[in-house]
Amino acid sequence: MVDANEVLKGICMRYQAAVSANDAAAYGKLFARDAVRIPPGSEPEYGVDEISSSEQKDYDVAKWTVQSTPLDALAIADEWVYGIAQANISTTTYADGTMNSFKVTKTWLLHREDSGEWLIKRQMWNLK
Repeated sequence: MVDANEVLKGICMRYQAAVSANDAAAYGKLFARDAVRIPPGSEPEYGVDEISSSEQKDYDVAKWTVQSTPLDALAIADEWVYGIAQANISTTTYADGTMNSFKVTKTWLLHREDSGEWLIKRQMWNLK
C-alpha cells in the first residue's frame, strides 16, 4: 500500500516551492490535466491552463511566500490519496508594499498518474 503521509509531504514541498517562487508554470505542474481547483468564494477552475492563469493573476499583484505543513493523509487506493495540509501565507503587494499574513487549510485529492508522478486532481481550501 502507498505511504499516504509521504505522498502528502511531497506535494506540500512542491506546492511550497512553486508558490514561494511565484512560478505559475511550476504551480500548474502540480495539477493533473483534468484537475479542478475551487477557490473560496469563487467559481471552480478547470484544467492546468485555467488554474495556472488564475494563480499568475495573484503573482502579478503581490509577492507570495508560503509554508505548507501536512496535517493528515488517507490512502484510498494505491493510486489515490486524500490529504489535508495547513499553509501559512504571507503576501507583499507590489503597488504599496502592504504586507498580509493568513492561514489556510488545503484539501487535496491526489492521483498517481501513469508516469508514477503524484498530481492534484481536486483542490479546495478555506481561510482559517
